[in-house]
Amino acid sequence: MKATLKAYLARKPELVYTNQGVAIWKTSVAVQGRRKEDESVFLEVLALGGLAEALAEMDPPKGAYAHLEGRLQTETYEGKEGKKTRLVLVLDAFALLVRPKREEAKEEGGKEGEDLF
Repeated sequence: MKATLKAYLARKPELVYTNQGVAIWKTSVAVQGRRKEDESVFLEVLALGGLAEALAEMDPPKGAYAHLEGRLQTETYEGKEGKKTRLVLVLDAFALLVRPKREEAKEEGGKEGEDLF
C-alpha cells in the first residue's frame, strides 16, 4: 500500500549496513492529527541502498519536518511479551520541509497553527 505523509522526525536517524553490505537508514516519525486533541501516530521509517546513503549524508535532525512517500508494510519482531507487529514505511522519496513561523503565516492570510503546505 502506498502512503504519502508529512511528519516530524521523532528520533535522530541512523545508518546501518547488513552483513551483505546493504545500507539501511532508520528513524521514526510522529504524524500529528489535524486537531490539537488528536493523538500523534508514530511510524517506523526505513530507506534502503543508495537512498539510505543519500539521506545519511543529508543528516536531518530529530524534529525536522519532512514529506515522505513510500510503501507501508508490516514487520513482525519478538518483544518482551511475545511476537509483535508494527507498521513500517519503506521510503521511495523524502524531502525536508520548512514551516513558516506563526507570525509569517498570519501575514500571508493563514490561521494560527494552520499548516500551509
